[in-house]
Amino acid sequence: MPSLDFDALRKSVKKGEILPAYYFHGDEDLLKDDTLRDLIGAALDPATRDFNLDRRTVGDLAPDDFATLVQTPPMMAPRRGVVLAGAEQLQQRRPRSQALRAAILDYLSHPASDTLLVLVQGAGEKPDSDIARLAASVEFRSLTPDKLERWIRHRAQQEGLELDEDGSRHLHAAVGDDLPQLAAEIAKLRSAVAGRPATANDVADLVGVRRGETVNDFVDAVTSRRIPDALGMVRHLLDGPGVSGVRLLTSLGIALTGTALARALLDQAGNKPIVGDIKQALFSSRPWGLRGYEEEAARWARDARQWTVAELDRAMAALLRADKRLKNTSVAGETEIIVDALLTMSREPASA
Repeated sequence: MPSLDFDALRKSVKKGEILPAYYFHGDEDLLKDDTLRDLIGAALDPATRDFNLDRRTVGDLAPDDFATLVQTPPMMAPRRGVVLAGAEQLQQRRPRSQALRAAILDYLSHPASDTLLVLVQGAGEKPDSDIARLAASVEFRSLTPDKLERWIRHRAQQEGLELDEDGSRHLHAAVGDDLPQLAAEIAKLRSAVAGRPATANDVADLVGVRRGETVNDFVDAVTSRRIPDALGMVRHLLDGPGVSGVRLLTSLGIALTGTALARALLDQAGNKPIVGDIKQALFSSRPWGLRGYEEEAARWARDARQWTVAELDRAMAALLRADKRLKNTSVAGETEIIVDALLTMSREPASA
């Protein structure tokens, strides 16, 4: 069966193109849940869904139980559905798991046309190549920045909330890429605005992060060598929702790595444009927590001119030391550790 991405699956479901078996895997569990809901809604008749939908967990299932589930004909409907969560357990070496996996692989080689089977694997687990070959394999990866902002607006629409592009961008900047946290903030925002359209100012009031004081603004201040501005944001950011010292260091590490790439490209390319090369690297690696790739690539290309290779090496070394300290300290010490790292970046190197 085909391998699909998130967008391709959503389009096929909207068209009513339902395949007999799907294998959901990847790191975004919320996207799996949402897509599963849409898939079941499109595939099964609502009037008889209670009779024709079975949800089970792989760990609680024997091969005979599985055979019964997929061989049972639909009741008063053209199709029934079987959802098996915890598919990662099929990769365990225990005899019971391997026996169930063999039964599932055998079924997938000739799936029933009137049964929808969906195997759902948890985040952080390597996909099973045999199941991925026989079922329609869908990897739920972290969304690219443009897709994430579209997801925010789509989620708001589902919640009955009107959220403009400016508001969705600020919500993304304030909360980051954590989909469950974003969904929770959207739900709270809907209640807060009581039926009227939500603005970026509403988002700022809700999450307590004003424009100009987001993690992205903090990172921009560092990469553009405005260290005093970055220092002034640290405590406020760490008091905000969903922001920790680890998140600040991770975001800063990604940005400084991008700036270092840009510095290397500048040294190699002379006066040739480098933004396209940076964008290509971003699409290949898909790093976490960025804005639009065009925007990030242009910023890194600009800011790299303010750094030498030695200065970037020293900055990355300061981040590494800060990361090690964060892993061995209480939350109360996060501000001091990050401030110290920033001050180290701003100091001139000691004379030989």
